[in-house]
Amino acid sequence: MNTNKAEALLSHLTVILSFMFAVFLVLDQFNPMMNFVDNGISRWLLGILCVSSVTRSVLYWRRRA
Repeated sequence: MNTNKAEALLSHLTVILSFMFAVFLVLDQFNPMMNFVDNGISRWLLGILCVSSVTRSVLYWRRRA
């Protein structure tokens, strides 16, 4: 995969997952019984968000150096 395409994909993935978790946090405040933040799917999505954020940062730093 081309580096530019990988960076674009990671950028979009990071933004989408960040907005998803912002919405999950707001919804969880209004209705904690829905348990949006503390479930298995959210844990997997949070892990993907962390990996994509770190990878995107490393690619950015490598490109700037």
